[in-house]
Amino acid sequence: MKISTVLFSLRRKRLATILVAGVCFVCLHVHHMPTETVKHVVVLPSSEDLTVYKLPESFSEEPIHLTPIDPTMLIELGNDTIDAAHRKGILHTGGILYIMDASDKILVMKRSRSVVTCPDTWSILGEHSIVGEDANDLPARALAEELGLSVTSLDITIQNLTAFPLYYIRYYGARNGNRIDRQLTHIWFVKLPKRHQEIDLRLDHEVAGHKWVSVDEMDKWLERDARHDVTIKSDNLGDDGPPNGDFCHHTIRSLLQLGVKHLKIMLETIT
Repeated sequence: MKISTVLFSLRRKRLATILVAGVCFVCLHVHHMPTETVKHVVVLPSSEDLTVYKLPESFSEEPIHLTPIDPTMLIELGNDTIDAAHRKGILHTGGILYIMDASDKILVMKRSRSVVTCPDTWSILGEHSIVGEDANDLPARALAEELGLSVTSLDITIQNLTAFPLYYIRYYGARNGNRIDRQLTHIWFVKLPKRHQEIDLRLDHEVAGHKWVSVDEMDKWLERDARHDVTIKSDNLGDDGPPNGDFCHHTIRSLLQLGVKHLKIMLETIT
């Protein structure tokens, strides 16, 4: 065998060895690379993000407060935060819950003095619909998160009090940066299978207290509180008045009163 042939053969073997070693080095290097350099960042909506909507062009004017609207007509615009939706006045969805125990008493809760919106006032349980949540799933989530109640374990009955959700609109005026709350609001009736004395509620830090009242007591309470109603006109947007009274302001009070009206009608049909 010629010397040149031997040298060529050795060079080929050496080259192959170098290539194999190089491949092994690369494999080991990739295997030990920090995960931060190869992972993809996916931004998911937070639990406080809302799906926001607009009304179809068939609405030549904005609906008046508490107008029933078919939610299937809404046109989805995307997602936004609760704060941004209120600052921009963008339509979103939510619900209020009339929670009644086995003795026909309604749960009313007092907001803490530390909360930003309507501190130290009374209301019933209310929630925004979060991204990806069907309207019918809101009550069960609200009961679990805000009261620590499980729908399945307690055999809780839930039903809508109105055929369609209501167009809720609240103008906050220049006092609060001209924020506008536009929410298509479902009114839910929640019937608990036990008396409230037998129910263990786990209320969060935003709730300063709670009590159970009859439907008639709730109705009269709301009617008495209406004496605090004040409407201010300013900046062409209007201003539904400062938070006042036991139920904060007349915008939310009017929604609660309408809910009580429908609650009475439903209870009369049952009995």
